[in-house]
Amino acid sequence: MPRTTVVICTFNRPGPLARAIATARAQALPEGEAAEVLVVDNSPDSNARAAVEAMIADPGLPLRYLAAPDPNISLARNAGVAASEGERVVFLDDDERCEPGWLHALITTQVATGADLVFGAVIPEFPGGPPDWDPTGRSYERKLSWPTGSQLTLRHDESVSGRWIGTGNSLLMRATCLDEAAPFDAFLGRCGGEDFDLFLRLFARGRRFVWCAEAVVHELVPADRATLAYMRGRNFRTGQIYGTVLLRRSTAPMRDGLLLMAKGVVQLGVVGLRWALAALSGGGRPAALQSVKFTEVAGKITWWRLARASRA
Repeated sequence: MPRTTVVICTFNRPGPLARAIATARAQALPEGEAAEVLVVDNSPDSNARAAVEAMIADPGLPLRYLAAPDPNISLARNAGVAASEGERVVFLDDDERCEPGWLHALITTQVATGADLVFGAVIPEFPGGPPDWDPTGRSYERKLSWPTGSQLTLRHDESVSGRWIGTGNSLLMRATCLDEAAPFDAFLGRCGGEDFDLFLRLFARGRRFVWCAEAVVHELVPADRATLAYMRGRNFRTGQIYGTVLLRRSTAPMRDGLLLMAKGVVQLGVVGLRWALAALSGGGRPAALQSVKFTEVAGKITWWRLARASRA
């Protein structure tokens, strides 16, 4: 029986999915370990089935297919967890490809540290070249310069990475992190933030989060997601998700909602001033990044709109 299951949830991405599967199945494992790859197809018409089943006979780690046709990432992830056979569950996004040694690094880091969750780097790939507003691509990456085994918190240190921890390229121990019947909240699966919500709950329970520098995946960023407009929209939604998740778990949502909005108004003024100063100083990447931060704060102030839309 495999001790590790790599779960790849997919929705209408047959091309990138094939790459994700191939690179995951090509992974070498530590001695005495066994692993499998489980694809959870979240498309209503199960459009990934034929492609996955055509790859089952190819060399590599064992591959299985599971249909979860109700479009909701939480339901797909919960189905993957329930169907997996490993004591460790590794999540890989369907638009990511793994470097050699990726799975070996995640597993050995977990064994060496005894961590409940292990996170690795996500490096963007731009087929059309990096965006002009962020030629380094840093806004799209999750890359820390910390040594393997460093303990993480939920606080995002913007000095080290454009993004913080997420489900893509993560290892979770089943016994300590996925012991609930439905660990990912189905309500949030319709609007986003289901992974942040799970991490909040696990962190509150004292689970240990660590970094693995050697576990690297590359995420495909198509041209329509490399624009400044896209990033502003994504960060606006990120702000909304942040507020929605925090208040969904709050014991005093009215009080905390008003406090969140008050803080957001202050932050909006500060970031707006920084944006204006950066624009007056010549614009470029500093102004673009401040505009992205501005939209994120604006999202926090309007968190209730996302929650209301998700109930519809």
